[in-house]
Amino acid sequence: MLKEREPILEKLSVIFQVLLTIVCFYGSILFTNEFVEPVDADFSQYKIISIIIVPLWLLILEQSNLGRIGRLKMYSVLFFEYLTAIIIGNVLLYSSIVILHLDSISRQVLAVFAITNLIVLYSFKFILSATMKFIRRRGMNSRLILIIADADSYYFIDRLIETKDWGYRIWAIMSEDESIKAKYKKYYTILPYEHDLSFIIDEKAIDEVIYCKSNFDQNEIQNFIYSCAEVGVVFRMQSQLLNCVKMQSTLSFLNQMPFLTFRNTPDNYLALKVKSILDILISVLVIIFLFPLMVIIAFLIKLDGGPVFFLQKRMGLNGRRFLCIKFRTMVVNAERMQHSLMDKNEQEGPVFKIKNDPRVTKIGRFLRKTSLDELPQFFNVLKGNMSVVGPRPPIPAEVKQYQRWQNRRLSMKPGITCIWQVSGRNNIPFDQWMKMDMQYIDTWSLKLDFIILLKTIKVVFAGDGQ
Repeated sequence: MLKEREPILEKLSVIFQVLLTIVCFYGSILFTNEFVEPVDADFSQYKIISIIIVPLWLLILEQSNLGRIGRLKMYSVLFFEYLTAIIIGNVLLYSSIVILHLDSISRQVLAVFAITNLIVLYSFKFILSATMKFIRRRGMNSRLILIIADADSYYFIDRLIETKDWGYRIWAIMSEDESIKAKYKKYYTILPYEHDLSFIIDEKAIDEVIYCKSNFDQNEIQNFIYSCAEVGVVFRMQSQLLNCVKMQSTLSFLNQMPFLTFRNTPDNYLALKVKSILDILISVLVIIFLFPLMVIIAFLIKLDGGPVFFLQKRMGLNGRRFLCIKFRTMVVNAERMQHSLMDKNEQEGPVFKIKNDPRVTKIGRFLRKTSLDELPQFFNVLKGNMSVVGPRPPIPAEVKQYQRWQNRRLSMKPGITCIWQVSGRNNIPFDQWMKMDMQYIDTWSLKLDFIILLKTIKVVFAGDGQ
């Protein structure tokens, strides 16, 4: 009954969100007319747009799976999904206005609509998800599961038991391990491992089977999958292999033969293109709005004597060399002085860092503390050498001292800011810094870039740089 009901609820959720979207649209017209500017009294074009919104938002919300009430989804992920859907919807909506020559549509109405729609739809899903979690904690709207376990399954089973708002209720545990039996036999039915899974599924209304044994037999897994698939029961498998690999995997076919492909770099073509477009847009906006500040900084550096900019060879994507541009923060002969200061290096590994570097000028100390010395690197982004967010570009001498696994940080375009920049910088050991870059590459998403950008703004205003 639960499996039959959930698709219906998902459809109803999408329909209700489309109705909320129409309300937001007409509400935006009234709000703009009342507080921003008078709206054209002829509402015929607005009625056309409202008609376009219905199928468009139905399609976008359906394709984005925003009708589902996720059991494990974090609220931050949910917000980013809605943000993406609203951006796509409004871009398509604006394109429709241009194509249909609907010149009476106010751009202010569209802007208010986009913001209102995002707030209203996210708030609806937030309240709905919070309500469902509350209900699940009280034992309702739960999914009945069978766990196939061994001695390495303790962590998963305990976490499942503790997190009641996931809505998973353990019906039984199938295991031959004596320690599993001893620990859970007081609370759950323990089935012998030789039990026929098909018979169990047929006899009991089980929603999901979760396989979390560390070692498994291919034929055994195949039989379990078929047993579940025959009657529409969800089969989930947790594997130590997937824990160890920690890379994105995709199922691909070569000559109709299936292959599980693991990649160590992001390969979402559309998301990477969006990242490139955002790099250009953000760089142009930063350069335009902060150009007066950059002129003032250049003037102050020039008063101190010497060149305004510091150009240095850095390693970019896949080892490509480029000239990285920064505001000069050190004395003119700083690189020649480094050899005499090597004994004061506070960083492990090939990187040279001193907290109170005597080569840093007075204005340079302020620029480093506020990270304003990085501003000219937005020109590097426009040239295509760098991205706004990504691993920091190393100098060639450092790369020569890398261990082989550390070279993978060059597999993504370097950035102005990164996880290391917003997580303590000089207080982080070099090895940990490299691992943070690998973590960024392995888990990259537009959402992660957005979070790092927000944290970067905080670091700039807090003056946490060194």
